[in-house]
Amino acid sequence: MPALMRHVGDVWRRLDRSVRARILLPTALLFATTLALMVMSAVEFYASDMERGLQEKSEIFAGMVVNGVNDTMLHGTPEQLPDVLALVMAHRTDIESISLIRPTGEVHSSSRRELVGTRPWGNLGRFGSPTVVNAPGGNPAQYAVLQPIPNSAACASCHGTAQRYNGWLDLRFNRKAIITQQTRLTHTLVTSAAVAFVCLMVIAWWLVGREAVAPLKRLVASMKRAESGDLSVTADEGRADELGVAARGFDAMLAALRRSQNELEAFYRERMVRADRFAAVGELATGLAHEIKNPLAGLSGALELLAEDLASSPRQAEVVTEMRHQVARLGNTMESLLSFARPPKARLRTTDVNATLEKVLFLVRQQRRGASVALTLELGQTLPPVLADPNQLEQVLLNICLNACQAMDGKGKLVLRTFEIDGRVTVEIEDDGPGIPAEVRQHMFKPFFTTKREGNGLGLAISARIVAEHGGHIGYRCPPAGGTIFAVTLQRALPAGPDRSPEHAT
Repeated sequence: MPALMRHVGDVWRRLDRSVRARILLPTALLFATTLALMVMSAVEFYASDMERGLQEKSEIFAGMVVNGVNDTMLHGTPEQLPDVLALVMAHRTDIESISLIRPTGEVHSSSRRELVGTRPWGNLGRFGSPTVVNAPGGNPAQYAVLQPIPNSAACASCHGTAQRYNGWLDLRFNRKAIITQQTRLTHTLVTSAAVAFVCLMVIAWWLVGREAVAPLKRLVASMKRAESGDLSVTADEGRADELGVAARGFDAMLAALRRSQNELEAFYRERMVRADRFAAVGELATGLAHEIKNPLAGLSGALELLAEDLASSPRQAEVVTEMRHQVARLGNTMESLLSFARPPKARLRTTDVNATLEKVLFLVRQQRRGASVALTLELGQTLPPVLADPNQLEQVLLNICLNACQAMDGKGKLVLRTFEIDGRVTVEIEDDGPGIPAEVRQHMFKPFFTTKREGNGLGLAISARIVAEHGGHIGYRCPPAGGTIFAVTLQRALPAGPDRSPEHAT
């Protein structure tokens, strides 16, 4: 039994995956139910009509037999009644028995000897007219016609007693003819209904296949071609129904994908060209930086000696000092350019952000000595360690802090805070300067973009790249009240395990 149930379940799941089966099975059930009800109603209607007609004929026939019995009785030859009954029995083949019943209810004479002397109907007073009833005993294959035999007027008042009926005629018929016709009609209607059902299902099968299954298969084939990379396929066949709408929607989606693909190809083609150009420029810049770096070192030494020789001439010493400043600025630019073109590899290890930030704050105080910038630390007490290169992280935070101090012109308030949110450590550097102008915000992290007179535009670009290599994120926001808040988000360090080193090189 369980195996049979599993087999039935497998068959049902296979049918449930077929559109044709999901449509035709309910349709077949509906057709079969409708045709079965029609056949049953037609058989019942025609069988009732045939039986009613046959019973009417039987009543007429019973009246004729009663007339014959009356004639026989009036002619004074009651001994001929058995012959009359035998003649009637021979006249119709559907008669089971003929009985004459006395007014007292006893069978006086019958074609079936076992009925003589019995009382099959009890009180016959209720049958005052020809009546068709079921045969005694509830036999569904027979029915009876009870026909009263009226008494003559002369005999009705014999012996001073009024007697309306001289007895009853009990004619019992079988329903073989009705059953035969009903069976024949049932077979005919069932055969016709079965043929109609098969024709309807064949037509429905063909229509579903033509109007639903075949278009869906073509649409699925188009989808598979598109999935394999052929975006030039079209599924629209000009249908006006829902499948046509779906096909046109699919074609519109493919058209949008083609446009997006072309745009992406053009975009990445341009980016590749720009990347090649930047690579070439980077190589050239690296070479130039190396070529310029050594002459700059010699020039810086020469200017230092010249400054010592011209120390007695303030005007000339001022010019030499400015030259030394510009040479130092050019050297810093060369160092930043080399760092941006060929960045050092990060050595990631477990790092305490709070300790790094305290060191950065010390360096800021040293470099901004004499400035009236209030430095405040708001460090998270239960801050987990992060995975970072301490030197590069220090470089990023120091660059942001120095930029903030420059934005405040050496006076204001600088707040450094750390906290953990959503499993990541965040460092915020907030200043109360004028904020970042809206027109330059989109260029903040682009190389060589700067608004400072002595800047080279590489500090934030290098910082963004370092943070990205650490798996973090750098961003900023400008509150409506003024100032700027830079946020550096870093990933937590995983706990050290038996096969996990606390230091990782990338």
